[in-house]
Amino acid sequence: MLGTIVALESILVAGLTAWVWLLYRRLARAAAATSVAEARHREAERALRHSEANLATAFNTNPCALAIVRNGDGRFLDVNAAFERLTGYPRDEVVDRTFQDLRLWVDPDDLAAISQSLERGEYGGSREMRFRTKTGAPGSAVCSTADIMFGGEPCVLAAALDIVERREAERQAAALREELAHLGRVTLVEALTGSLAHEINQPLTAVMANTEAALRLMTAQPPRWHELRETLNEVLADNRRAADVLERMRTLLKKGATRYEPLELNGIVREVVKLVQNNLTGRQIALDIDLASDLPPVLGDRVQVQQVLLNLVMNAFDAVAAREVTDRHVRLQTASRAHTAIVDVTDRGGGLSDEELSVIFEPFYTTKREGLGLGLSISRAIVTAHGGTLGATRNGEAGMTFSAIFPSWPPPSADQPPSAAARLQRQR
Repeated sequence: MLGTIVALESILVAGLTAWVWLLYRRLARAAAATSVAEARHREAERALRHSEANLATAFNTNPCALAIVRNGDGRFLDVNAAFERLTGYPRDEVVDRTFQDLRLWVDPDDLAAISQSLERGEYGGSREMRFRTKTGAPGSAVCSTADIMFGGEPCVLAAALDIVERREAERQAAALREELAHLGRVTLVEALTGSLAHEINQPLTAVMANTEAALRLMTAQPPRWHELRETLNEVLADNRRAADVLERMRTLLKKGATRYEPLELNGIVREVVKLVQNNLTGRQIALDIDLASDLPPVLGDRVQVQQVLLNLVMNAFDAVAAREVTDRHVRLQTASRAHTAIVDVTDRGGGLSDEELSVIFEPFYTTKREGLGLGLSISRAIVTAHGGTLGATRNGEAGMTFSAIFPSWPPPSADQPPSAAARLQRQR
């Protein structure tokens, strides 16, 4: 009996020990899991604090002016140092106030446009805005917005980039381009001096001869009034011819701000042909003209576009001048292609080598003995400023073709990709 009791006690002790051990292991695993979870939670908190610190640093040191605005009432919750520099308002004068309180916007429509975009859920787009600083000075900035959560509240992150300096740099670049363009026109007129003198001399000589004839007709007995009237009409016509030549020169030489307007390229080509007509005849060059009837208008400055075409034509004349008379051919052609208007000037001259072709548009590079090397570089700058391109290709047989490509105006419809002309108009 005693042995049985001892055996049962041994069994109970062994079972209790196993149960306690199993409970201990479970508790140990639970404690370990809790410790891991707590460690992970602490690590997550540290990562969150680190991320928030990084975001705060990025917010405060960002060169763009940044502001966080609450969706519900439009009040500022925070702004960065760049915002303070841009607007002149310190942070404590901005937080908990609205755009209207600060009277930041010059045009209320700008703020309305942003509000409407946010209501439609449109974020990330950019819009140029005009604002006024704390002192009332005007400014310009490109603004964009994004939807964020800040402090558990739906907010808008607004970013603004000051473009006043960029606008000033663009203005200075445009002024320099206009100065260079004017220099190019002066150089062109110098090249045309001989033919222009002849073109003016012809009508002046005719005026003198017809005036003398008119005096004789007036003193005739009886006066020959019918012939006198015809002679005076000829004097008037010759005077207009001379005036037209001078007007074309005045237009080409005038110095003024660029004025963009819809242009008909075929008409400008005809004006250029009139300018070079005597040069063409004196150098015994055959000029073939092929003008497209479906050429679209382009947006540009008439004088500058005329300058580009005149420079290309005069270069073509120079290229064929050394050829035999029968080979002095230049072709002037317009065409329409893919929302562009194209002017091709083709010559049958000696052409350009690969090395010359690679640098032909560089400033001060020239293949002419007395050239300045500015004509083509100025022409390319003008065409580029008009949203187009100016290029050169070798012909199959001989010579070169220079192509000035201008975007058509008005731009394509909304279901088509915007042309360079549309981008150009937005820049204006």
